[in-house]
Amino acid sequence: MGFVELQMTWQPSILSEKRKKGPPLGLRNLGNSCYLNSVLQCLTYTSPLANFCLRSKHSSSCDTSASKKPRDCPFCILEAWITRSLTLDLALDSPSKIQSCIKIFAEHFRFSRQEDAHEFLRYVIDACHNTCLRLKKLRRKGSESVGGGAEAVNGNTVVKEIFGGTLQSQVKCLGCGGESNKVDEIMDISLDILNSGSLKESMHKFFQPEVLDENNKYKCDK
Repeated sequence: MGFVELQMTWQPSILSEKRKKGPPLGLRNLGNSCYLNSVLQCLTYTSPLANFCLRSKHSSSCDTSASKKPRDCPFCILEAWITRSLTLDLALDSPSKIQSCIKIFAEHFRFSRQEDAHEFLRYVIDACHNTCLRLKKLRRKGSESVGGGAEAVNGNTVVKEIFGGTLQSQVKCLGCGGESNKVDEIMDISLDILNSGSLKESMHKFFQPEVLDENNKYKCDK
């Protein structure tokens, strides 16, 4: 999948009447499925992802051969769920269908067992990202087989465009003033929400400078 121009704001014309005028679709608790419900709600109402899924951008280009059913593709599963959630004229729905596919996203997750929402979110994001990368590689091989030149597949996908970013961390020696910078690619940020009154406050705390001392401090080579 090449570069996709993402719609960052909601497109009301493709939502159901109830979703246009009413609250988000409620989800039944199937027994310790709170983690699943919260992640599905967050992903469904991430507007660029929702707009992408409502237009069937992934499933329309996914390989659906006889040995590869749409049910086995994590992104197809997520796309179908988001589309259903935003087009149903219901107040309440059950996530039973996506729960039955839980192992496609996270092999070690079990029905009716408490799981971590953040962990599941990362599994879903990573599964969809890896699916897009796999499709890019297949298309690259196909183009090479008909005479195209060999070209490396970059790691950019629609998932990375929506959720990805870079985080720069800097360690500065308070003695000599020397600085060491490191840049990492990220798909999320773990914020402290328990002791914060708002998202802005949580973000502010995350980026606050920290003094490393005693056993936590680094040894300066200078």
